[in-house]
Amino acid sequence: MSDRGVFVVAFTTVVLIVAGAFAIPQYFPFELVKSLVFVAIAIMVFFGEDNYSYMLGILAPIVGILLNMLLGGFFDEFAVLWASITMKPLPQLETPLHSLAILTEILLIILCLRAWRKQVTGPFFGKVFGISLAVSLAYGAVLAGWYMAGVSTVGRLP
Repeated sequence: MSDRGVFVVAFTTVVLIVAGAFAIPQYFPFELVKSLVFVAIAIMVFFGEDNYSYMLGILAPIVGILLNMLLGGFFDEFAVLWASITMKPLPQLETPLHSLAILTEILLIILCLRAWRKQVTGPFFGKVFGISLAVSLAYGAVLAGWYMAGVSTVGRLP
């Protein structure tokens, strides 16, 4: 039986990322591509594919967060969230939805680790880990390439 919490958090992450895409239309295609891996995780959890969904739920957000840190957007997102909470004016092309999505990604990592330990009997570092790592790195490469090709000309990484 798949973990409902993982499904809910993956789906919430998709909603937050897509809502951020609608809030800042300049980044719409980039944000949709960014949300695809979380859609895949939610679909796999829904259909009971525990091994790959949980491992992808652990590795893909880590790769996305590391990429966001390397490209310089991670800490700025939380500054925008804090400015939103304290009701300060937000800079143009900024929304607190991105930092909320990062928080749900961190929660997804935690829930997937917990679900992996409870429901999967196989080893953590095995075939599932290798395939999920390859998919996560490909996802990160697509995001980095998309960022370098077009998003960086519009503004900084959302």
